[in-house]
Amino acid sequence: MDGHSSSGPVTVLLLAALTSSALGQSPLYFEEGKPLVLTPPKHKDVITSVVWTHNTSLVVEWRNNELEFYRSFKGRTELDQSTAQLTVHNATQSDAGEYTVEINNRQQSQVYTAKVIKRVTKPKVVVRTLTCGPTSSKCNFTCQGESAGAQPLTYSWKKDSGEWEPEQQSMDLFFNDTKTKRVKQISCRMKNPISEEESDPLYNPMYNKGLLSQGELAAVICSPIIVVVLAGLGLLIDP
Repeated sequence: MDGHSSSGPVTVLLLAALTSSALGQSPLYFEEGKPLVLTPPKHKDVITSVVWTHNTSLVVEWRNNELEFYRSFKGRTELDQSTAQLTVHNATQSDAGEYTVEINNRQQSQVYTAKVIKRVTKPKVVVRTLTCGPTSSKCNFTCQGESAGAQPLTYSWKKDSGEWEPEQQSMDLFFNDTKTKRVKQISCRMKNPISEEESDPLYNPMYNKGLLSQGELAAVICSPIIVVVLAGLGLLIDP
């Protein structure tokens, strides 16, 4: 018996499984309570039948001009028969999962991985270090907000009126250098794939009035240079 004769079908099956898995890699995020809309690619032929499934259970069948919805999808789901677009109104987290569609009796390769999540709430910057002040060597801040049902979340921070720092998975921020003691206010931002919210600024308890901010430091450094340049150009006006 040929040692390679049985490997062909197994290889084909594995490749098919991997291809199907790869097609469903990117989740689609929908807001809880809003419509969940899935739109297949444009079909080249006139659509005559559509069957949608959710986690292998039927959602809707349209065959021989007869339309039937199933289970919890009854009364809140629509099917566009010309495009096979599926709309589930008032989406809940139980509607999350994998959706597949059969069009004209042919199973389509696309797998729609739907995630139903909540909008983020307005966060608050909270000092987690028990004692935090101008003489502290380090302090821990957290971006506190309701996270249940809102994942995946990212957090970013802003110091004074500067730019938002790169997003991070952790909600914590550690201040442990002299530079941070020049920062007067700290803000944070919570973000998920469907929404984002910013906190109100928090006065930095580590702020040291004796240290110049970056803007003030730049002004102090630049002022003498400007005076010298103006004097050299003869543009300095005597009082």
